[in-house]
Amino acid sequence: MPTLLLWRRIGLAAGAGAVLCVLTGLALLVIREEAGPAVGLLLLVAFVCALVCLGFLQRTWQDPAVAEDPRVVRARSWSTAATVSWCVAVLPGLAARVLPESFEWLRWLVLALGAVAVAAFLGMLVLTARWRLPRA
Repeated sequence: MPTLLLWRRIGLAAGAGAVLCVLTGLALLVIREEAGPAVGLLLLVAFVCALVCLGFLQRTWQDPAVAEDPRVVRARSWSTAATVSWCVAVLPGLAARVLPESFEWLRWLVLALGAVAVAAFLGMLVLTARWRLPRA
């Protein structure tokens, strides 16, 4: 169980780092009103932190001692929703960069899917933070 607790803590710390990087990037966008290299770097770091978070939390949730816990199942489903919505947003996001401006609806679709991914990621973090490991 100490290993599970450590994996959970690392996952939550990486997830918090991802959220802080995204919020800092948004703050820079509001202040500067343009996307500079700092915003791109923050988003890249946020992406890496989110991947580390998902990796450690998925490993924690796969342990047979906790895999059937209803809170774990719920957090895992939120994690799946975040991953799937982000993956689904990638293809239209790439298409929106190539297609002309007349495909403005595609940009809104990518924004909506990204918002779903962020909401699901935050929900997963909240559920995981509230989840306590069973006593051995």
